[in-house]
Amino acid sequence: MSQFGVFFERICHITWQNVNVHCILINVSLYSQRMKHIAVLFLILLNWNGLLAQSQVDNYARSILDTLCGSAMGGRGYVNSGELMAAEFIAAEFKTLQLDHFDTSFFQKFSITANTLPGTVKLSIGKQELEPGKDFLVDADAPTLTGNFPVIPLSRATVEDQITFSMMVTQTPASILLIDEAEFDLSKNEDRQMLDELLAFLKCFDHPRIKAKAIILLSENPLKWSPSPVQCLRPLFRVKKEVFPEKAKRASFEIESNYIEEQNSQNVIACIKGKTSPDSMIVVTAHYDHLGKMGETVYFPGANDNASGIAMMLSLAKHFQTPGNKPDKTIVFIAFGSEEIGLRGSYYFTENPLFPLENINFLINLDILGTGDDGIQVVNGTIFNKEFDQLSDLNTKSRLLKAVKIRGEMCKSDHCFFHQKGVPNFYIYTLGGVAHYHDIFDHPDTLPLTEFEDLKELLIAFIEKLNLSL
Repeated sequence: MSQFGVFFERICHITWQNVNVHCILINVSLYSQRMKHIAVLFLILLNWNGLLAQSQVDNYARSILDTLCGSAMGGRGYVNSGELMAAEFIAAEFKTLQLDHFDTSFFQKFSITANTLPGTVKLSIGKQELEPGKDFLVDADAPTLTGNFPVIPLSRATVEDQITFSMMVTQTPASILLIDEAEFDLSKNEDRQMLDELLAFLKCFDHPRIKAKAIILLSENPLKWSPSPVQCLRPLFRVKKEVFPEKAKRASFEIESNYIEEQNSQNVIACIKGKTSPDSMIVVTAHYDHLGKMGETVYFPGANDNASGIAMMLSLAKHFQTPGNKPDKTIVFIAFGSEEIGLRGSYYFTENPLFPLENINFLINLDILGTGDDGIQVVNGTIFNKEFDQLSDLNTKSRLLKAVKIRGEMCKSDHCFFHQKGVPNFYIYTLGGVAHYHDIFDHPDTLPLTEFEDLKELLIAFIEKLNLSL
C-alpha cells in the first residue's frame, strides 16, 4: 500500500475507536488523481465525524461549567442560596443519569457558620470611587461599617519596632492604616507569615485602645478572595497599588455584612452499584461550592476551581452508567459542599459516613482540572506507589498527557480527612495554562479545558484498573 494508503488505514482506525463507525479499508494503490481526491474527501469526512463526536463530549462538560458558573448561582456561595442551587443542579444530573442514592435523597445535610457580604461594598480614595472586584476586594470577615477617615501609612520598620508599633495603633486617632505589601518579600516564608499575622491582628484583635477603623493593603499581585466562617472587627481592603493615589489623605467606605450562625449546606452523593462486589467501593470526589458574592454585583465564577472537577466527575458518572461500562465494584460520586470555607463538607462526611470507610478501595479527589498543558500533579503519589505507577504507565501507554507528576502529602483539599483516616487516595489537579484562582476572572469563557478529554480517558482507564486489581 502507498504512503497515502497507510495514512488512510491509520485514520480509519482512530475514527473507529472514537466514533464507533465501521471503516472498510480499501487496498488500492491510488494511482489516479481522481482516486486521490476521493480518498482525501473520504478521510476528511471520517475525521469530521470524529471531531463532531469529540465536540459532543466537550459540550456536556461545557454545559456543566456554564451552568455552575452562571450569574444565577452567584459564585456558588451563601448569598442568595447560590451553593444550594448548585447542589440541586448536581442532584438533578445524578437523577437524569439514573444513579442510586444511599439514603432517602442525594443530599447529606449539615450546617456551618459564615460571614457574608450581601449588600453594599464601597471604597473611595479621596473623591475617586474604586471598582469592586477589579480595583479592590474587602476580606470576607468584614463587619458592617461605614466611615470617612484619614489614611495613615504603617511601615515595616514601625511594625518591627514593638514599642513604636504599640504606640501607633493605640494612640493614633481613628484612621485607616495603610500597608504596602511590597515592603514584605512574599517569596520568603518568614515575611509572608509576618504580614499574615499583622493583618490578622489588626482585623480581629479586640482591644478598646486600638483606634484603627480599617486597613488598606496595597498590592501589585493579583487580588485573591476567600469566604470566612467568622466576622472580625475591622475591614481589610486589598487594593491594587496602581489605582491608589500616592498622596491620598483620606478614604471612605461602606460595608453591609451578615453573619450567619447556622448556614445550611450539603454534600451531594450518588453511586453506581457494583455488579459483583457492591461492598467494595471506588470513590470519586470534587467540591462544587466556590467563593460566592462580595457585595451586590461582584461574584466569583469558579470555573477552574472547581466547576471543572464537577464536570469531570459527572462525565465519569455518565460513562460508567452507560450499558456495557457498568463496574463490578460500586463507584461512589461525592460532590462536597463548603470546601472553600474550611473543608467542612468532607470533614462532616468522614465523621458521619454513609457507608464504612474501610469499604473504600481507593478515592480520587478532583480539584482544578481546567488546563493540563503541563500535565497533572498527583498528591499522595509517593505514598501509594503501586497505584501511581499504574496511573503513570497507563498514561505512557496511551500517550495522553504531557506528564504525570508525583508529589507527597498535602492537606489542602477534600481528600485530606479521608487520608487521615487511612483511606488510600489521590488528589489530582492539572498544571500549566491560565492561572486565574480565587478571583473574578476564573470564568468558563477563558478556561480552555486543554487536556480535559485526555485526562478523562486516563481516569476511566485507571478506574477500570482499580475495579479489577483491588
